[in-house]
Amino acid sequence: MMPAPPVLTIATRTLLLCALAMPACAQEGVAGVTAGVTHGDLSAELAQGGQHSVRGALSREQGGMTLDVAMDGLRNGNYRDGSVFHQRGFNGGAEWKVRQGRFGFSADQLNQDTRYRAPEAPFLALLAARPEDLYRYEVRRASAFVQRYVGKFELGVELSQREKRATAHYAGEEGSSESRYSSRRRQLAPRLRHYGKVGGVGTDTEVGLDLMQWRRRSGRAAPARDGDGQRRQYSRALLLREELAFGGAYAPRLLLGLRHEQFQLDPADMPAGGSDWENQNAWDLQGSLQLRPQLSVYAKAARSYRIDDDGYTSAGYRPLAGQLRREMEVGATVGDAARSASVRVFSERLSNQIVFDQSLGQLGFAGNLDPSRRDGIAIEASMALARDWRLDAQLRQVHARYDDYAYDGPDIALVPKTLASLRLYWTGQGGASGDVGVQWLRALRYGPDFASSCLAQVPAFATLDARYTRKVGAWELELAGSNLANRRHYGDAPGCRSSIYLNDTRQLRVSARYHF
Repeated sequence: MMPAPPVLTIATRTLLLCALAMPACAQEGVAGVTAGVTHGDLSAELAQGGQHSVRGALSREQGGMTLDVAMDGLRNGNYRDGSVFHQRGFNGGAEWKVRQGRFGFSADQLNQDTRYRAPEAPFLALLAARPEDLYRYEVRRASAFVQRYVGKFELGVELSQREKRATAHYAGEEGSSESRYSSRRRQLAPRLRHYGKVGGVGTDTEVGLDLMQWRRRSGRAAPARDGDGQRRQYSRALLLREELAFGGAYAPRLLLGLRHEQFQLDPADMPAGGSDWENQNAWDLQGSLQLRPQLSVYAKAARSYRIDDDGYTSAGYRPLAGQLRREMEVGATVGDAARSASVRVFSERLSNQIVFDQSLGQLGFAGNLDPSRRDGIAIEASMALARDWRLDAQLRQVHARYDDYAYDGPDIALVPKTLASLRLYWTGQGGASGDVGVQWLRALRYGPDFASSCLAQVPAFATLDARYTRKVGAWELELAGSNLANRRHYGDAPGCRSSIYLNDTRQLRVSARYHF
């Protein structure tokens, strides 16, 4: 396979030149520059448990140019001692529109700091003595695109880059340890799209390429246990999407998507005996019919894949087997804006499912599960009770189990079999609105996933939440609450009656937003 770096390097320089030429091109493409319009939002929220957040956004439009920038911050004290969470984010971008197309760029950054929950005694004193017990995570993304219209053709190219950095400090009896992870991914995605008509049938055709290079470095520093791992990976993918609109009384529509991707590792990173995922194929087939003005049906089938892009596995940073997902679904929708209902029946089969298994050590490792399947039905309904009242309901039933597995029988751990929800919406006078909802979750089995030896169940539970909003001029004030009945319920229980994490108790939040 041809290496991707030279292609991406050339593309980076080309898009940089396009970015430098953007302002001049935009001026030429706009006949008469109009006065600019600026919009913005400022919001703040306070909640129990030491939680608060702030956000500010600004947008300006002038002629064919649009500029956007936003910043936000979040702090969550959490209900567990010592597990304070901080998050800071920034995103911004610009877009220019001209007669022949558009072009622009965007960038964003996310930083997170997490303090770990305090362990049980006698380790409380140990944690207090080592305040460096901390997890830090940072993501940076940047992208630039150019799009041009030529008749019924649409040509475009996008270049993107994503960088991740994570550092985890752990306090232990033998001293502190540190885990490090960093990765960088670059992707070039040219596209060609065509709109047309053949014999009265509308066509929408898209052909594209995805060229990607990815590099990861990870390691761990601990007393008498130092190590480092590096991996580089390249891939190129060809994709095709075709959508047909036949029109007529039943307005049938058909969509077909295909994707073929080839991966390449450095020889030093190749697992013994090669890999089983160097060539991957995915497809998606969908169709729909409008049988009556208020009745439509659809069906779809799909095959998708996922490749491990972490490498932090129990096999010593070696890549995992590729995950394969096969899906089938049929459904129908009946009704109008006043009242409607939909039902869908689905089936999903997973091979080599990639999961993060916390039972393999303090840090946990990524791994593959045995083949499994999930079959179920989902029903949704909506009804306008009066001019200002609406009721929504949802019911979901899923049977999740391992397929042809030695421990076949019990449901897959931590997958809810039944989920039901009911929500009432109200829209009042003078900018007032609100909603209240209840969600019920049927009992589900504890972990772990691999032995199915624990048949004990997490108890069923129901939670209640509500929200009230009032608009006063440019201000929007809100009072919201979750788990109003103060139900003690589990968010995760990966062990058999152990490693149990509780969800938040009753939580009240107040927020204010100003729009200008």
